Amino acid sequence: MKYNPLQKLIMIGLLLAFFTAHAEVKKIYKYTDEEGVTHYSETKLNDNYKEADLPDLTIVPSTPVKNDPVSGNDAGDEKVDPTEVAAFTITKPVKDENLWGTGGKLTASVSPLTAAQQEIYQVQFIIDGEKNKPADGSTQVFEGIYRGEHQVQALLINRFNNKVIKKSQSVTFFMHQNSKK
Repeated sequence: MKYNPLQKLIMIGLLLAFFTAHAEVKKIYKYTDEEGVTHYSETKLNDNYKEADLPDLTIVPSTPVKNDPVSGNDAGDEKVDPTEVAAFTITKPVKDENLWGTGGKLTASVSPLTAAQQEIYQVQFIIDGEKNKPADGSTQVFEGIYRGEHQVQALLINRFNNKVIKKSQSVTFFMHQNSKK
């Protein structure tokens, strides 16, 4: 059976009127016993219970609470977690850097970690797709990086569960060796 828009509107109105008319206002009953203990009930359990004269309820919507463990400052600004690593980037080598006369050694660095961050995280460098052992510092020296184009990337690793927290950008650099005369 098809209804035209007016019939649909009338049906919706009737349904709303029906449910509104049948909406029941809850009554609360109150009884104070011989020992002075007050009991409340949604039903009148016996003749001792009288309808309670309670104020209307005021409902305040709740808002989610951010569970920040440490305050950033006392000025009332947003709280800052000292273990949160905001920026995690490779600072050395820089993009498209040409490295000369290093003897095949590469010094790689990421943005420095605070002492609190170092207690939780380790840095793992990936050179030319090969993961190196995670280390505690923000700087590591690698040997055996010879002539040619290379890529380095860093991972921020949670030392307790070995999960990758952040990845740095990938940086291309060029290793050169001095010519022998």
